[in-house]
Amino acid sequence: MLSTRDLTVGYDDRTVLDGLDVDLPADAFTVIVGPNACGKSTLLRAMARLLAPRRGTVLLDGTAIRDLPTRAVARRLGVLPQSPLVPEGVTVADLVGRGRQPYQRWWRQWSAEDEAAVRAAMALANVDELADRAVDSLSGGQRQRVWIAMTLAQETEALLLDEPTTFLDLAHQVEVLDLLHRLRVERNRTIVAVLHDLNQAARYADHLIAMRAGAVVAAGPPREILTADLVRDVFGLDCVVVPCPVSGAPLVVPSLTTSVRPKGSPCVAESSPSSSPPRSVPA
Repeated sequence: MLSTRDLTVGYDDRTVLDGLDVDLPADAFTVIVGPNACGKSTLLRAMARLLAPRRGTVLLDGTAIRDLPTRAVARRLGVLPQSPLVPEGVTVADLVGRGRQPYQRWWRQWSAEDEAAVRAAMALANVDELADRAVDSLSGGQRQRVWIAMTLAQETEALLLDEPTTFLDLAHQVEVLDLLHRLRVERNRTIVAVLHDLNQAARYADHLIAMRAGAVVAAGPPREILTADLVRDVFGLDCVVVPCPVSGAPLVVPSLTTSVRPKGSPCVAESSPSSSPPRSVPA
């Protein structure tokens, strides 16, 4: 559904992505991972038409996204930027209702269809009981679910989210990711998210994209591509990769360094001081 061809994007005189070809599967949860400043958010913003490419193109169902009307794109792509600002005093219902703006015209104002879409979005995101609360009075997890509800009210085929779990505690991170997973499974939404936590990415993603220095190093199902070699190549981290005891997804366990390893205790991945580097364990 979304793809890029020869995509080159940068800021001022700095090129971040150079000649990137990416294909995102439809009706799947795609997670983009990589070290800081590797181009993850830049790629997401370019796909959302928030950044104009210097060269190449972004394709939405085979059509160059730059050639589509803005309103048409807004009806097909819901975008949640990193740390969006909350308007002071705006209620949950009001903010979610702003997701209906792509459907408004001077001759078509608020309708019963809009009202139904907002109610459904708030119920799906489990924020309907917060409808009359001010958004800036909510917890981080509640606030993030409200923003997701706003994108759901757009009734788009795809959601693009830039670090949706940033600044949230662990429980709220899982809450948000569980919601996105349900949207993919129950509503056949295409979800694309930038995440920092590699284990969360492996657990929730159907399709994983690993980036380094503006390039895609590997792409595919996490169980096929996430190995200790890949983690070392992308993040410069020695680790072992084992099956998660809960989900069966790949679980990255960093190797202990000499500075933190208890004296006299061997590293979990080592059988002797001369053992070879840790290898991934098949899932």
